[in-house]
Amino acid sequence: MEDYFKRMNEEYIKKNYPERSVFKAYKKSMGSRGRTGCIIMGLFMAGGLAGLIWSVRKTLEFMQSGDEDTMKVGIVIGIFFLIVTLLFGGILFLVTKDMRRSMEEWISRIAAAGGCSEGEMREFDNQAVEPDSLIVNLLGKIKAVTTGQKSGILTRDYIALYNSGSLGVLKVSRITGAYLTDNVYDVKVGNSIKQAHYLTINLITADKKNIWAETSKEAGRALQAILMERCPEIDTAGGAVLPESEIVMMKR
Repeated sequence: MEDYFKRMNEEYIKKNYPERSVFKAYKKSMGSRGRTGCIIMGLFMAGGLAGLIWSVRKTLEFMQSGDEDTMKVGIVIGIFFLIVTLLFGGILFLVTKDMRRSMEEWISRIAAAGGCSEGEMREFDNQAVEPDSLIVNLLGKIKAVTTGQKSGILTRDYIALYNSGSLGVLKVSRITGAYLTDNVYDVKVGNSIKQAHYLTINLITADKKNIWAETSKEAGRALQAILMERCPEIDTAGGAVLPESEIVMMKR
């Protein structure tokens, strides 16, 4: 149990929430991710734009020479580079948009996603750094480091989980289901495609709000037990691991 849940402490706060605010730390992390994303997307967009300029010049040369067949190839290549430029340009726009969001905008978005008010999100932010909150590490120390999954927080009234760096917050009293979920994805092994699996914990409210995070089976069941101590009516499917398709249906 101690490998997965620990009391909030000043050492952890200083390292992860130096301004004693989850949302301030989240805004900074999104800014850092955004800068990295901008560099990567910018390089791809620049490559696409360079290819587009090159293909347009070549197509014009082919038009002047009257080589219609080669000109058609040039047009196809130009369309490809145009699509690449527009695609990565669009992604770059979205990344920079997230970078520009203020803390208040992030609070508003996360509140809406979890069916909470902005006032409740600020109350969560205050509770998060209090000593009775729990640091929730669902993968254990080693795997959490290798996967880059940030620890969640369970406060008196709220739970926050991270998936792929994104933060989700729910009020515990609104959770109606806490389910272990088997997720499947394809992996290419040699010349064949094989299925790989990973486990997540999905928390769902009556109005279909949902947060989730990757977990080990032991940690997931421990979290289910803690949540049921607070709200005995929460459904856990008896601790069974449900297929991803069943969880998708629950969210609809």
